Amino acid sequence: LIESAQAGNGVQVFIGAENELFALSGCSAIIAPYGSREENGRKSLVGAIGVVGPTRMNYSRIVPVVDYTARVISQMLGSPEFHEKDP
Repeated sequence: LIESAQAGNGVQVFIGAENELFALSGCSAIIAPYGSREENGRKSLVGAIGVVGPTRMNYSRIVPVVDYTARVISQMLGSPEFHEKDP
C-alpha cells in the first residue's frame, strides 16, 4: 500500500477486491502519503497514514480526515511540498 501511496498523489482509496490484500476480507483502505519531497529528481516518501475499514464505510467523511492529517504531519515534518497548500 505504501508503494501505491508513493506512486500516486494525495489520498488513495482501495476498495475491496481492487487490492489483493483486501480481496476476500470485505475491507477497504484509504491512505495518504506524508513528508513527501523530491530528491535527485526522485520522489521520496517518509510514510503514509490511513484507515482500514469495511467496504461500506463513509468515504465522504473519512477521505478528508485522512488528507488533512497527512498534510498536518507533512507540515510538522517541514516538507516543502505541502507548505503551499493550507490544510
